[in-house]
Amino acid sequence: FMPHSIGLGMIGSSELSDRLLKGILRDRVVDGSRIYIAEQDERRRNYFVGLGVNCIPDVSASMLRSEIMILSGEKREFSTLLSSVCGTTRGRILVSTIPGRDCAYIQDRVAKATNVVTVESEDTEDGTHISHLTYSPRFPNHMKSAVEDMFRTIGEVETEQLT
Repeated sequence: FMPHSIGLGMIGSSELSDRLLKGILRDRVVDGSRIYIAEQDERRRNYFVGLGVNCIPDVSASMLRSEIMILSGEKREFSTLLSSVCGTTRGRILVSTIPGRDCAYIQDRVAKATNVVTVESEDTEDGTHISHLTYSPRFPNHMKSAVEDMFRTIGEVETEQLT
């Protein structure tokens, strides 16, 4: 992987987002100094700071520094997580790892000119992790490699571009 000099924001947490962060740091896809995690819990904040990433209790502060935002959590948390960022997504890339919400659903709920990627993940019987990435229409090609490199740190990547 070539390191990407982008700001990466991470909102919400899940087992997948924790694996992803470790992979991104291990493979140096994005330097830790350019990763901004929104985390309320002090114990988890200290953990992330120990990994060398920026950890901010306020979601909007971490998002303002990020070109790509990864949204993670349970389906029931989706609306709460999305409402915390919907005003700050214009011109940014929003990557949702929350199952059951497609690009059109998300684009209807965020600022115009937000590029969306939805990720459905699965672990195969042989232990391979596969991330299925679906890009919203008009997604900028030059940003696809950064998104795909992040998910390649945890397994295989399959992509689809909506028109």
